[in-house]
Amino acid sequence: MLLNLESSIDFTSPCTAAYGREVISREWAVELVERHLASDETRRLQPLPVIVGVERHVLGWLIVCQSPEFARTGDLRDAWVGDGSFLIDALDGSLHTVHKQFCNDDLEWQDQYREKVRKEIPPSDLDTEVRRLTRLGHRRDAFTAVRNAGGGLNPADCLRYVDAITSGTEPPDDLVARLPHPDRRYLAIATHSGPNPELADWRRMTK
Repeated sequence: MLLNLESSIDFTSPCTAAYGREVISREWAVELVERHLASDETRRLQPLPVIVGVERHVLGWLIVCQSPEFARTGDLRDAWVGDGSFLIDALDGSLHTVHKQFCNDDLEWQDQYREKVRKEIPPSDLDTEVRRLTRLGHRRDAFTAVRNAGGGLNPADCLRYVDAITSGTEPPDDLVARLPHPDRRYLAIATHSGPNPELADWRRMTK
């Protein structure tokens, strides 16, 4: 579905990641999407999509494509429905499609992206609860929480788990592997390419 992506950003300004690193420019992001649209993967689509909007996002650049007819008329009756936006990652220039209609598991597309692409996995609910209880001095309750989490952990395993959280380290992998995990399919994110670093002279190379 079409997004309203009016942008007043300078066309050559770099996209700055949350860490303050200037990596991918708006112009390079547009170039990457145009190359993708001209690739064999996309060329089978007729008519070819055209870029109608660019928006800066904390994760990179969101680029919206639409039908040539909509780009010409602006009439919503000419718009394609269901096509996702492209996302060019601010850190490495990798190319992805965002399908917001496929958000699942109570994860917004931004959270799915961070987990699937950047491997930024947040602490589990169990870890958060154990940490909270131990900080309150309720170690027995923390033990019970682990015991009731499933996975068939015996008392010694539960103590190991609580001890790890209390010491500020990650729980042992062998214990984590035995605990139930949510089904994460990350349907909102489709990856088209890996890193596409922006070369200093890429404009000259494309002439």
